[in-house]
Amino acid sequence: MALPVLIDCDLSVDGAVALCLALGAEALDVRAVVATGGVVSVDQSVDNAQRILSELKPRQMPALGRGCNAAHAIDRGLDLGANGLCDAELKASDAPAAQSYRDVYGEFLSEKGERCIVVTGPLSTFASMIPEMHKAACDGLVVCVCGGAVWTKGNAREHVEYNFGRDPAAALATCASRLSLSVAPLDVTNYIALDASNIAHLAASGYRTGELAARVLEPLLEQEAEPAYGKTHIAGAVAIASVVWPDLFLKTRMRLEIDAAGKNAGHCKPGLGGDKSLQLDLLTAVNAVDLLEDMLESLCHEEFVV
Repeated sequence: MALPVLIDCDLSVDGAVALCLALGAEALDVRAVVATGGVVSVDQSVDNAQRILSELKPRQMPALGRGCNAAHAIDRGLDLGANGLCDAELKASDAPAAQSYRDVYGEFLSEKGERCIVVTGPLSTFASMIPEMHKAACDGLVVCVCGGAVWTKGNAREHVEYNFGRDPAAALATCASRLSLSVAPLDVTNYIALDASNIAHLAASGYRTGELAARVLEPLLEQEAEPAYGKTHIAGAVAIASVVWPDLFLKTRMRLEIDAAGKNAGHCKPGLGGDKSLQLDLLTAVNAVDLLEDMLESLCHEEFVV
């Protein structure tokens, strides 16, 4: 039985590819998408979500929520175009209108049984719902967050990862939430990078998720940015993948301490000792070869892509 999932994402390139992977994964039942502001404004994020859903035509259209704008502006040094999708032209949407994110979250939290929230963008929207999650006593709910740079350098500032840096207070609240939480930091997501051959295969897949992912990713190959010219990271999709293929990841229980203010706001580091109820599952390693193959196969809906 597919796992019910709510995806809270900033619908720029990273969030778009994460959504493509989630909607193409047979192991997931995407019940809801909450569009949060980050690289693009929340208005643009909602518009992008509607257009992406319209292009992908999922068998069951998920509910769409309008989230919050993230607190602090950060320049990641990437040119993602005016719409945050490298100016990819997506057709006018026939997807449902966006609802309040509180209504979308509330409906999802009211469900029973195992279910998962995956946050691939800034944590502003998600963190505002933490009190409701505790009130709902959400048995069976697990949360996966894409964010943080623990032992590696950041992608927003030297020690700061973008999602945590956009709203450090929300990152702190999330990591101290005592929810069943896993965090996919840059230390792990940076192991997965797509190159021109991977994206060419996506483009030629003949399947909507692969083709759309290729359209938004291809322009990034020509930018002088991490990981290198001719390659691009897909951090949000790796967070989705950690839910679909958990056996390919190693994790450890620990606390994460977050700097909520100052020049390194958003910086995170391991917390030694302290309250064990504040520990979370930190992803620390990945079988990158097998994971990349699984992700490409899922996006292309075929076997033996790599």
